[in-house]
Amino acid sequence: MRRRPAVLLVLLAALAGCAEYRARFPSADVVFIATPEDVGVEMLRLAAVRAHDVVFDLGSGDGRIVIAAAREFGARGVGVDIDAGLVTASRAAARDAGVADRTTFLQQDLFVTALHTASVVTLYLRDDVNLRLRPKLLGELTPGSRVVSHDFDMGDWRPDRTWRVRGSHRDHRLYLWVIPADVAGMWRTRLGEREALLNLTQRYQEVGGTLSLDEREQPITDGRVAGNRITFTVGTLLFEGRATAGELEGRAGELSWIARRVR
Repeated sequence: MRRRPAVLLVLLAALAGCAEYRARFPSADVVFIATPEDVGVEMLRLAAVRAHDVVFDLGSGDGRIVIAAAREFGARGVGVDIDAGLVTASRAAARDAGVADRTTFLQQDLFVTALHTASVVTLYLRDDVNLRLRPKLLGELTPGSRVVSHDFDMGDWRPDRTWRVRGSHRDHRLYLWVIPADVAGMWRTRLGEREALLNLTQRYQEVGGTLSLDEREQPITDGRVAGNRITFTVGTLLFEGRATAGELEGRAGELSWIARRVR
């Protein structure tokens, strides 16, 4: 098979907006440049990976992030890559590292990979691929799961945290998102002994809306969802709570509050 000239690969990398560019094709002609090992470890640290976590690396390449999750953090890891050779090499590397029992490598398209069991997802793809993947991440991952991307963001889904890592040749930008619970809708609410109606709007982790209490409608400000935790302010009163199975429950100053979704 004729190989692409080196100049073309350099141009592709430049067009991707990053010195390290990954592209995936259904043929055997694959360009792959891995996340540096120290940067991969920083991605896992940014996601606060612990032994109970299951880390999925989508586009896992030679398996280094999956192996690091198991070896350095004691987590379970799943690597997904469409390249059969890289998957085979990853399995061998995991055996050599002594973590084969805590790692799995799948040869498949990342867009058909079920993510429901993942608590952390790591990415080094492209911005357009991230955008295509975004609905799947929001739809399949449970609230509180973390997503970390190397170099590429998620468009208008703003990261919860951004971290810059100094590498041997350049700076690397890491982005962290925490999957938010779905809290949008109308909620019948009890604040202390009073009945209220809570109307929440949501865009990713940002929350707005109104609280109708004592025949007065007041706007919600500074609303955010981080996993199952929700905070917002009405007037001078700070609401803090958790979302569980169609309910919101927490404290607002000295008062307890509970809400049940009605639509």
